[in-house]
Amino acid sequence: RRLEILCMNYECTCMCVLSICICCRKQTLQRYQKSENSRLLCTDCPESPRSRSLSLDNCAHKCSKSKKSCRAFYFDHINRKCHLLPFDRFSEGAKRERKPNYDLYEKKDYVRECIIGPGVNYKGRRSFTKTGITCQAWNMSIPHEHNFKPARHKKFDLRQNFCRNPDNDPSGPWCFTELTETRHQECGLPQCSEVECMKCNGETYRGPMDHTESGKECQRWDSQKPHKHTYQPNRHVGKGLDDNYCRNPNNDVRPWCYTMDKNTPWEYCNISVCDSDNDVEVEVTTSCFQGQGEGYRGTVNVTPAGVTCQRWDALFPHNHSYTPHNYKCKDLRENFCRNPDGSEIPWCFTADPKVRRAFCTNIPRCESEISDSTECYEDNGESYRGNLSKTRSGIPCGLWSDHTFRRDTQSAKASAGLELNLCRNPDRDKHGPWCYTSNSSIPWDYCGLERCKSVSTDDHQKSEGPKPSCFIHKTTRIVGGMEVQRAEDGSWVVSIQKGYTLPV
Repeated sequence: RRLEILCMNYECTCMCVLSICICCRKQTLQRYQKSENSRLLCTDCPESPRSRSLSLDNCAHKCSKSKKSCRAFYFDHINRKCHLLPFDRFSEGAKRERKPNYDLYEKKDYVRECIIGPGVNYKGRRSFTKTGITCQAWNMSIPHEHNFKPARHKKFDLRQNFCRNPDNDPSGPWCFTELTETRHQECGLPQCSEVECMKCNGETYRGPMDHTESGKECQRWDSQKPHKHTYQPNRHVGKGLDDNYCRNPNNDVRPWCYTMDKNTPWEYCNISVCDSDNDVEVEVTTSCFQGQGEGYRGTVNVTPAGVTCQRWDALFPHNHSYTPHNYKCKDLRENFCRNPDGSEIPWCFTADPKVRRAFCTNIPRCESEISDSTECYEDNGESYRGNLSKTRSGIPCGLWSDHTFRRDTQSAKASAGLELNLCRNPDRDKHGPWCYTSNSSIPWDYCGLERCKSVSTDDHQKSEGPKPSCFIHKTTRIVGGMEVQRAEDGSWVVSIQKGYTLPV
């Protein structure tokens, strides 16, 4: 176990303890920047090694350990072939082209202009100091004689006159200058944590920081090693889960990442905060909510069941981290319904010790105010995918996720479009879309929608005939059923409401 822990801090090494020897290799993909469906070509660059049949991890390791300079590689996923490249996107004559089923991986040290810590691994193209003085080429001895020759210090990539840190200077990369009176000077490269500041809680942060606040290297989001997780890029599109950069996909207090330390699943990242505390741009509403309601700033402070909401700055009866201090730009005033964590709709903790939190489905959806008079449905409305979320009597719909019925499977939910609290017809009710409600006295009701008018001759002839009553031949819909205790006299209490029988 000790060997395993020691091994995590080395890219490739062999260790022997008590005559037991092991060899280990750290995942080197962490140090590459990925460009999907791309490859890099260069007509004027040195000839590239031939492609080889290797796994993606082995390809990254091969590039990192190549005796010849390897700055990038592209991977052919169909043929499972690896093509090493002695150049990167900034090399003269290099051109990136779109190529399906190919992924380009470039060493971050060559393509980013920021540093982690003292920047010993920086291999970028900055060639002037923090005051703007041009750097002296490393293979030159004029105007300043020195011992940092490229041939002696190959691992530091002392090319041309680019800023480097071959002596591990705490101030970061530096260079000898072309001015006789100034022998050397640091280049003033920014820390990666300062390249981009974070607004609010960093949900929109897309900067290049890839180490945690304690200095641990972040795990790639598209990798399940060493920690398995659900935040994969293809499942969370739009969350910026690129490579192994610090991100905040779950609306946490601030950006974080999984780590390469097997004993530390995840840690927060130390990202600089923008001077302004302004919220990320959202469209503010007060009488209704749009989308998921992250911009709702109204004053509704009771749940659909009539329970008062708990104050956000209070930790009783429910302890939580969604305080105004932690989420400064989410407007967590008093006990108003809000959506600080990217939930389906606005919600709040409740004053009832038995009910931790509740969705505020009693707040109307803004889209429904527009769609009431413009939306309609075809046939029985099974294909309706509009935004209406209230019944014909104006009662807000409840969330589908809060209710279950016999057809309640993942595939059925997806095919029926049971999103949030929008009107739908998952059971093919002949009278059209309906929804569960947030009113306990009316568990469900039809939505205020009409059938779309048809201009066909057949439909025109049908419309001239007598219209059937809206409530003819309704069957029952069992809503919110639960076990009840039988009375002493043997009687039972049963509530039967008209609707359509749900298919099994």
